Amino acid sequence: MSFYFVSIGGTGAKVMESLTHLCIAGLLPDNERLFIAAIDPDVGNGNLERTSTALNNFDVFQNFSVGNDTTLFKNKISIVRPFPFNPTGTDKTLDDLIEFYHHSKSPVGKLYEVLYTKKERETTLNEGFRGHPSIGAAVLAKKFDDGEKFTTLTAQIEKIIGEGETVKIFLAGSVFGGTGAAGLPTLARLLRNNLADYADRISIGGVLILPYFSFTPTNIKDELFARSENFLPNTKAALKYYSEKENLFDATYFIGDSVMTAVKEFSVGAANQRNEAHIVEFYAALAAADFYSRPLKSKKIFKYICHHEERKFSWSDFPAQSEVFVQFARFIFAYVHLIKPVLANLVSGNAKAYKYPWFVDFLDGVDVTAPDIVNFNFYAEAFVAWLAQIENLAGREVFLINSDMFEAKPARLTDKNLFAALDGNKTDLTLHEIFYRLTEPFNFDSTVKGFGKFLRCLYDSCEVKK
Repeated sequence: MSFYFVSIGGTGAKVMESLTHLCIAGLLPDNERLFIAAIDPDVGNGNLERTSTALNNFDVFQNFSVGNDTTLFKNKISIVRPFPFNPTGTDKTLDDLIEFYHHSKSPVGKLYEVLYTKKERETTLNEGFRGHPSIGAAVLAKKFDDGEKFTTLTAQIEKIIGEGETVKIFLAGSVFGGTGAAGLPTLARLLRNNLADYADRISIGGVLILPYFSFTPTNIKDELFARSENFLPNTKAALKYYSEKENLFDATYFIGDSVMTAVKEFSVGAANQRNEAHIVEFYAALAAADFYSRPLKSKKIFKYICHHEERKFSWSDFPAQSEVFVQFARFIFAYVHLIKPVLANLVSGNAKAYKYPWFVDFLDGVDVTAPDIVNFNFYAEAFVAWLAQIENLAGREVFLINSDMFEAKPARLTDKNLFAALDGNKTDLTLHEIFYRLTEPFNFDSTVKGFGKFLRCLYDSCEVKK
């Protein structure tokens, strides 16, 4: 079986960021490969750029030889190109895309002028559909109906099915904005129709993100942009639509928040739109993992997410895989606090290798300045930054990882005693204990070697033994 994940719009990209971290941590079922695709006219969106960086980092270092008998890196990622798929092109307006000049004098053209304001018709769409799903619906319907389909994705799925595999496809986007609200039902319908001959070999799921943030526009003159006050009416209309379209998804997840987190810096789109990670996106990524774990043709499900206390989140509010995630977090923190500084000092000549037996045993002769290792360094810091944003969510009390772990930037422990209670549960696993475990013999097959072997040893050393 193969897994596909398609993010649609900015919120979908944020879910993809969380899913990337979950995939690297090994929280997806089995050892299946995850194919990642994205649809977004705002190709320069800062949220999408950050997600792309995490994906590309993993794309470089995911070939580390860590062995098959571990959850670490067990799910490989492949990026479906073009990434992202841009349905609008560059500097195009709605008038351009639907070729209004062909219809301007016709009854259809007159109806079009009634349905869309002049600003909706003449605003360039480089920064997305600006919270107007009606624009996105027209653009996507025109593109797909004209045969300009998401061909790379559908052709690849058809090829895999033809080779005897089954496929699970999961779509993620918001129902209250522009691109996600327009793209979720359109793409689901497209996939259903294009893959109708393989209906018994595919399953399509979707996470519909309900409102969970708000913003106050600044320095906006007369631009077209998404407005927080429209989120709830848009959501109501979208949910009514989905209630009437029962065959779009085999599994549907609804995730939102009753507390609207204020976006710190408002941006219409493009590179300046860099919203911090949110617990809702983390839940949505877990919804994808849940969908992938279900039988291909299980009973149709509709799921909503709830938790114990309205303004508090802890590990009791999450699925059982939390132990795997916490071990991965421990592994990353051990790397950035214990290993990465030593490697930097060894490269600069400020430290001697003989003082670090784990370096002599595992990394002597390994070029620790190689691109794949440098990419892992970047990824480790990015994971900590992402986790810190979730932990320090405004308006919520999040108790997943001890917030004191994030005091220094880049990540450095201000108090080494914090590590033993990283997730709030006191353990005997100190950094000193990990240093000691790295000196013990490890038994791996011959395929586990190089920097991957060291990472595997470090990961195994971060397991709390019961």
